[in-house]
Amino acid sequence: MNKITMLAALVLLPAIVNATTMIESGQPNSVNSPEKTSNTSPAEEQSEISATCYVVSEYYNGTRRQKVVSNQIESSIMEHVKGKNLNLNDMDKGGELTGLEIEIDGHSVDLNVYRDLSGESNIAIVGDAENRLVFRLGLLLERSTNHEYKLDSVTLSLERGMSKIDGMTHALAFMDGEINETTNTTTDDEQCRRELAKNQAKNQYWGAYIGPGLDSPNILEPLSPGICKRTVSMRTCYESNGQTLCAETVYSFPERCD
Repeated sequence: MNKITMLAALVLLPAIVNATTMIESGQPNSVNSPEKTSNTSPAEEQSEISATCYVVSEYYNGTRRQKVVSNQIESSIMEHVKGKNLNLNDMDKGGELTGLEIEIDGHSVDLNVYRDLSGESNIAIVGDAENRLVFRLGLLLERSTNHEYKLDSVTLSLERGMSKIDGMTHALAFMDGEINETTNTTTDDEQCRRELAKNQAKNQYWGAYIGPGLDSPNILEPLSPGICKRTVSMRTCYESNGQTLCAETVYSFPERCD
């Protein structure tokens, strides 16, 4: 990392998979493991899960809120490096940029930065195994007066293939096209994504989007006694390699009728 140029995120996805696997080795993913090893009380654990859902949702909550989340991540990394007087050239995988956190509207979530196994770039993981944002980092270094390098700025590029909501990758949860889950369970296993979808449709973040054949971005119709089918047209946008990219999804799922 002893460079003055912006370190582009060139590492392949398997390297990120290895890094994130390392992070989760002591924290089982509840998608695959029904029990989580934790010293926190159930109330504290639920609060933590809610916080990570909130931060992920806020990232997709329009340009202004996305900037708030991104700025918090960037400033936390900058302040930590400056406060600890860290030498980024010596940072190794699982090294010194761990145990950080960001806070959005009183919701605090974990932030950890890891060196990928190729040694070419860093990734930042915000959240937990169920709800998280994963970014490739671009670090701009400049030479200081003592001929060492200091961190001048941080840029974020979202990895949708590793970021998760309700344990599902963002690439699948917010893909272009139609997602029909009306035959799935009505339990709370995907409440974070579904609440985000309804919020998106209600407030029309990133601009209104009417899905194929839909007269409204948010439709509720009877499915079976006591159960309705909600169809939501939503647009989710994210920053990647300096560009804002968007996916347009028509998402159908069951819920109890009002």
